[in-house]
Amino acid sequence: MPDTDAVQLSRLSPLKLFEIDFDLIDTRVERIKKIRWIIRLRFAISAGVVALMFFTGWQGLTEYPALTRPAFLAVLVTSAVAVGLNIIYRIALQRSAHLPIFVSLQLLIDVFIFTSYVYRTGGVTSPFTFLYLLPIIAGAILVSGRAAFGLAGVASICYAGLAGLGATGILPHVTYFVALDVFVQKWSYVSMMILVNPFGFFTVAALSSFLMSAVRQRTESLAEATRQLDRQAHRLNMLYQVSRSAVEAQNQDDVVGEIGWLLVNGLDLDRVLFYLVDQQGKNLVLAREFYHPRLPEEQGRKDLRVKIPLQPEAGVTARCALERRAVNVARPAAYPGINQELAEKVGLNPFAVAPMVANRELVGVLGVDRKFEMGVIADADFEVLKAFADQAAVALRTARMERQAKANPECLPIISE
Repeated sequence: MPDTDAVQLSRLSPLKLFEIDFDLIDTRVERIKKIRWIIRLRFAISAGVVALMFFTGWQGLTEYPALTRPAFLAVLVTSAVAVGLNIIYRIALQRSAHLPIFVSLQLLIDVFIFTSYVYRTGGVTSPFTFLYLLPIIAGAILVSGRAAFGLAGVASICYAGLAGLGATGILPHVTYFVALDVFVQKWSYVSMMILVNPFGFFTVAALSSFLMSAVRQRTESLAEATRQLDRQAHRLNMLYQVSRSAVEAQNQDDVVGEIGWLLVNGLDLDRVLFYLVDQQGKNLVLAREFYHPRLPEEQGRKDLRVKIPLQPEAGVTARCALERRAVNVARPAAYPGINQELAEKVGLNPFAVAPMVANRELVGVLGVDRKFEMGVIADADFEVLKAFADQAAVALRTARMERQAKANPECLPIISE
């Protein structure tokens, strides 16, 4: 048989109904997958219960033989209810905004449906009490441990009420498994079932909640580790792009442009500022600025004319250049030594600056910032910024030296220590 035929058969396999195709991460997409899994599973459970009822009737264990009119009607009603509920759930799924509540409501309705199964098959003598375990376990998997305990409580109340009302005669007893009817009026048996079954419900809720809590923690840890690896790979790729620009450096403006856009988009920054040392080596001049595409042009996008003297009292950027030391400022309003005149021009957002030094020569300063609502510059991003500054210094120095060599073979370096 061709491989394509095998794939088609696997899709039609009954085991497909039980396949868990969702993750335990709490997102809307995964919640929708969970609800669809419940809907698929409900078809299988309803069909399984009906099959068990036919089998017991066929073996002569019940009052009615198989395929009698009452049995046929019961099968018809059960199937109609299951199909009807699933249709309603599918329609409501497209409109529901509170998916956890929607899932809990479905499982709660399942508890009531299983209570009707238990009542129809003998009440306190019914062997179908195991059905209550299914929504309890599903509650732990799909919602939370609290939901599992809540469903266990509802199942216990339903079963205890069913058993108590049946034993007192308030609720008419339905004879199904004839051999077990002798226990219906025995209070010792009824009391034991009222104690044993709820105990089993809560035990399953506790175990499933514990296991799912452990699985969720591992899933979240694995997802976070995967995100960290993706970020590291992304940053390594960014550094590779900068290194390539350093090797292929031909034009200073092209190098600055590539590095600026790599930083803005790669680290999700609001802005990147390139300060270069002037020809006299006495000032930092703002050469280029780059803005994230999310910022509208009317919000602060303007051509700035900034010149910072290379003196300690000129502010954080100047001291960063003079001391060859990167600085990450999370709260600029409270940070000592902020240049207020520069802050009025550039803005006062959380920022970081890193010196661009190549072969012990100061090329300039690389500055980045974010608005307060976007968060401060994280330590990991700060480390990337420092690596970018080193690579950018090499690329800029190489491009500048090549340009100077072409224009004036006797040109001097920018500034040296």
